[in-house]
Amino acid sequence: MKKLGNVIIIILLASTSLQAQRDFSTVEITSEKLTDNVYTLFGAGGNIGLAIGEDAAYLIDDQFGSLTEKIVAHVKTITDKPINFVLNTHMHGDHTGGNENLANAGALVIAHENVRKRMVSSEEPQPKEAWPVVTFNDKMTLHLKNGKSVHAMHVNPAHTDGDTYYYFPEDNVIHMGDNFFSGRYPYIDLNSEAILTG
Repeated sequence: MKKLGNVIIIILLASTSLQAQRDFSTVEITSEKLTDNVYTLFGAGGNIGLAIGEDAAYLIDDQFGSLTEKIVAHVKTITDKPINFVLNTHMHGDHTGGNENLANAGALVIAHENVRKRMVSSEEPQPKEAWPVVTFNDKMTLHLKNGKSVHAMHVNPAHTDGDTYYYFPEDNVIHMGDNFFSGRYPYIDLNSEAILTG
């Protein structure tokens, strides 16, 4: 049994090492227009939401830090508005990896309070610049200057304990993060206090 445990540990360490060495040089950022001012961006990791307000761009999640330059460059092909806000759906690195870069460029990072708690107390803590500086506990509304709004709604622990949906009521668009996986059952992260019910 001890040998099996050692093999599992080695496999876990190898997969962690491979993730750390992942090559993002070939990743292409693409997008799909959903409404006049809401887009979804694709790359590597969780999909990114993009909302364009009157004077600013709002990103929902930001994939991996190594992709920030490509993401920003692609956003510039859609709008000349600066990315002033980053909204996180939860704390996993394929959704928050660009927080530090975007915060250093002037964006305000917003997320559920459990996202910040997990990023601060993680075994591999994120740099302070990556932590959300505005948090909420149940729901929050952002009013874009174009007369539209973004509603943040915390959901009961499902994927993690910081899961948030971002809903654009005027555009009839919802960004669900990892609470929805197309064509397969969602991953439940028990280490992040997700709850199994049945």
